[in-house]
Amino acid sequence: MITKTALENIVSKQRKMLANVSPGHPREIEESIPYLTDRMLLIGGVRGCGCSALLHRMLNNDYPEAWYTDFDDPRLGGFDAGDFTKLDRLLEESGKGIALFNRIDLAAGWIEFCDRKIRQGIKIVSTVSLETLLRLAKAERPDGTGAVPDIFSLRRLDLFSYNEFLSFTHKPAGEQAVNEFLSRGAFPGLIKTGHTEALHQLYTEILCKDAVIAGGIRDRNTLQRMALHLITNTGEPVTANKLREKLKIKAVSTAAEHMQCIETAGLVRFVSILSDNPARQAVNPRKVYAVDTALAAAVSTAETVDRNKLFETMLFNHLCRESRSVCYTNEQGGCDFIASDAEGGVRCIQACYDDDPDLMQTKTDGLLWALRQTGASRGTIVTADRNDRIDAENFEIEVIDADTFLGGY
Repeated sequence: MITKTALENIVSKQRKMLANVSPGHPREIEESIPYLTDRMLLIGGVRGCGCSALLHRMLNNDYPEAWYTDFDDPRLGGFDAGDFTKLDRLLEESGKGIALFNRIDLAAGWIEFCDRKIRQGIKIVSTVSLETLLRLAKAERPDGTGAVPDIFSLRRLDLFSYNEFLSFTHKPAGEQAVNEFLSRGAFPGLIKTGHTEALHQLYTEILCKDAVIAGGIRDRNTLQRMALHLITNTGEPVTANKLREKLKIKAVSTAAEHMQCIETAGLVRFVSILSDNPARQAVNPRKVYAVDTALAAAVSTAETVDRNKLFETMLFNHLCRESRSVCYTNEQGGCDFIASDAEGGVRCIQACYDDDPDLMQTKTDGLLWALRQTGASRGTIVTADRNDRIDAENFEIEVIDADTFLGGY
């Protein structure tokens, strides 16, 4: 428990400290953040994606008179429902109608507090963990108990896009910039430093705090081995059973549970095969993609990193920002990405980093199968630097360079 006076002092010091901190780099998501309504806006993403900096920008640029509290502060450790009563009084005494919170989901009883304040007419924005965001998207409470009140508007913040990277680094667009984006990655706070040690530290922090602790995992060593295997095998197909065999895990259910924890922590994403049949998707391997190319390279145990797979991973992470769903196919060489948008549009896309005629033919064959399967009339093959057009079987295939594709093609 914390006294009302102590809480007031902490909140005051937090606000003064923010006044001396740069609000950070502009983010593309700012253009689409909705006006505050009677729904609480929650913004979440993988640790290090810049949620706190985005909240600071909103406080600085849009809501300078708003109430602000940072719950990711050791002085507020153990904040609970009783402490929310004191915060409630302080907020009422301030007369402020807008409240911005950083990581309010760290405090017990936060949903009830926010539900009450929303009903009182207070507009609320808060950052939350990726796990909290994903659970609420499924209408599940983060603590696994009770119903979720219908008061939330959810937004996921991804790492830097290619255009954000160019703006942040002041780099001109082009093949060299794409290679730098591939090598330096997209974590906003690590692009300038680029040190492997900093990436290792972030990886360990995500793994320990957001996978092991948040997931309630007892066998930490097994989860660590699985996470390392998944992130360093980015772009490869995986199954829980194969991982169980390779990593000598006792049960398939344990392997599946660990996979889910690692994905919920934000280190990887899994992609299912294209099918309307859930049973077929369940029995086929899913492809795994690392959250960031630089992070995957930094923790890799291989002597040389597969640039083809990193290139594919970079394109996948780009597609995740603008697509409702992404699948893959494996027929006739396979198609890397079948991306669907919110309006029902479908795009078939291949990643082809190496300028190899045989590989290009394989990519073309797989793309044609995907086009026939989805009914799309046009496909895309993304290369490092090549631009071309292929007409085959009444389909149009555009071969474009990654700079054009990532820049907003």
